[in-house]
Amino acid sequence: MTHLTSPPEPVVRKKRSVAPVAIAVSVIVLGLAVVGTSTSGGAGMYNYTLAQLARNGAKVDGKEIKVAGKVAKGSVRGQPASDTFRFDVEDNAGHKLTIAYAKLLPDPFEEGRDAIVAGRLERDADGQRLLKASSLTVKCPSRYGDAESMSDADKQKYYRTEYKKHLDAQQAPK
Repeated sequence: MTHLTSPPEPVVRKKRSVAPVAIAVSVIVLGLAVVGTSTSGGAGMYNYTLAQLARNGAKVDGKEIKVAGKVAKGSVRGQPASDTFRFDVEDNAGHKLTIAYAKLLPDPFEEGRDAIVAGRLERDADGQRLLKASSLTVKCPSRYGDAESMSDADKQKYYRTEYKKHLDAQQAPK
């Protein structure tokens, strides 16, 4: 007698969904996009020296830029934290740029200090270049190297004075 055997049943494989793969790829792409834009240092913002601005003429007008220079002595005018406030930054070669800054000034702001300014480069009513600043960073010289040029006696005096200010601030009524 022959035994009839039935053919083996075909193996049914479950169809795998592509959704987990698509989700993983999307998360990776999104993560890379976030990292790329957050580390770009101001997407679309260009760093210029004052000399480069003088050479580039109208090609730079209307662009978001960042520039550094010293706050020019005698250039501060207008009311701080208003649309009328202006000052100039300059370099050692005599290049200058007028800055309009309508926000509160940082504490270390004063003439002769190094400043880094970011904003849109425009022309004022007289056709002069004007940087409408969105941010202003002023370097504090007491934190950036003045101590290296001080004598030991001056360093001691400076640190005693600063320590006294610190103690006075802690004891001030709140």
